This record gives sequence, C-alpha cells and structure tokens, in this order.
Amino acid sequence: MKIRDRLLLAAERQFAEHGALDATLTQIRDAAGASVGALYHHFPDKAELYRQVWAHALTDYQRCFWAAVGDSADAEAGVRAAVTEHLRWVTENQYRAQVLTSARPPGVRDSESNREFMRNVARWWRTHANYGAVRELDFDLLYALWLGPAQVYARGWLGGEIVTAPIDVAPQLADAAWQVLRTERTDAQEERA
Repeated sequence: MKIRDRLLLAAERQFAEHGALDATLTQIRDAAGASVGALYHHFPDKAELYRQVWAHALTDYQRCFWAAVGDSADAEAGVRAAVTEHLRWVTENQYRAQVLTSARPPGVRDSESNREFMRNVARWWRTHANYGAVRELDFDLLYALWLGPAQVYARGWLGGEIVTAPIDVAPQLADAAWQVLRTERTDAQEERA
C-alpha cells in the first residue's frame, strides 16, 4: 500500500476515534509508519489531511449509494436500496462513517464529484416523480425524509447509545422511507394489483 494511502487510513481512524481537533499528526504518522517528511510531502497541514480524509470517505459512500440506487429496477427498489446501502455502509465502515458525522471541511460540498452525485440522485428522483411513483419534493426535504431516520439511527449506533447494528434494522427503516415517499397513485396501483 502506498504511503499516502496508509496516511489516509491512519488519519481516518485517528480522526474517528479522537476527533479532528484532538488527533495529532504524530499519532497519525506513527500509526501509518511514515516519516515527518512523507507526511508533509502529501499533506501540507492537518486541515488538508482532514479535508482529504473527509472527501475520501464521502466519495466511497456516494459510490456505494449510487450503485444501489442507479441499478434499481423501480422507485420502490431504489428508495429501499438507498436506505439499506446507507445502513450497510455505516455498519461496515465505522471509521469513515464517524468522520462523515463530524464537521464538514470547507470546499467538499462544492467539489465537482459531489455536485455530480447530487445531480444524478436528483435526476433519478425527478424521473420517478414524473411517473407519479414518488412524491415531488424539494431535494432537502426529500433527503431528510429518505435518509433522516437511518442517519439518526446510525449516529446513535456510532456513538454507542444503540447496540443493534444499523444493517439489522434496514428492512424496517427502508419500509418507513418507502411509506413516506410513495404517492397515493402508487397506493392505488397496489390496490388494483
């Protein structure tokens, strides 16, 4: 594994366990088995290292999320897949998930990859809304209704207040998301079937 990748992984764990303020570059460097020079060659300061760790975690999350949603057969499958994938990813990537629940560094939201992800998800949603399968909602409200309960649950689990792993409650939270996001037209179609 390349030294830059080792530094990112070590920093991810240190930031997750100690927080961005309390994690030290010495801890990160020691955990990665890297020299001072190697650390500063790749990351000019702790703020940039944190930004890179945060961006790396976000990119991984978005890649997995979009694969689940983008490959879905219909709106219901996509809504459920997104919630399930969110909870699976948090369960299997605890350090990255912990980083993403921390303060977002400047510039990440405005990155081209983040904008592209948001455009893809919004386009996917609008397509299904245009067919009447899901409700037409402002994206911020959609996000809160779709993933809000899953995020609250995951944060509780990451913080140690909840014992049951997020993936173990995925069916219930995916069902709740679908119930709130589907349209009356969808309900009527199910009654006729």
